[in-house]
Amino acid sequence: MLRNRNTYHEKAVAVIARGARPLLAALMLSLVAFSGTSISAREASEQVIFSGVGFFSESSEIAGSPFGFWIWCESDSQNPYHGRCNGAMYIYALGITKHVDGTIEEIDTPTGEAYEMDVHSRDGALAATLQNVPPNVKGPKNTVNAVFATPPAVGGGSSTAAVVNVTGPHH
Repeated sequence: MLRNRNTYHEKAVAVIARGARPLLAALMLSLVAFSGTSISAREASEQVIFSGVGFFSESSEIAGSPFGFWIWCESDSQNPYHGRCNGAMYIYALGITKHVDGTIEEIDTPTGEAYEMDVHSRDGALAATLQNVPPNVKGPKNTVNAVFATPPAVGGGSSTAAVVNVTGPHH
């Protein structure tokens, strides 16, 4: 019985392998044909991530309360995500946690590149502009300033322990 089971298993594997050969050949041909395109597109993308926790300034109605952010953007790219951002933000004192999306702009300064992200939640409950203070350093040692347009009267604040990660062809 065991011998018959092994024979059946071997025959099934052989049939599957014969049927899979054309599929594998087509897959390999596709990979070879498109590998140059995907590599050059990937090399052309500059990605920027802001991540951190900040605190509202003294002039805010919720002074000293924390806000947080993790936002990813494509600053310079040859794909459909060029200039687009996606991420999340929260305002602790108001119990607001939202997905945000928006745009990014690169700003050349004498001390390095600054990036300005304009993001908002789709329901309009949160809208903010975040900008890093160059130069960018590795780790949670960067300053990111945030100004909130919505909710009204919360104003803005800063994170002095933010991660600003910039990757791409120029970095």
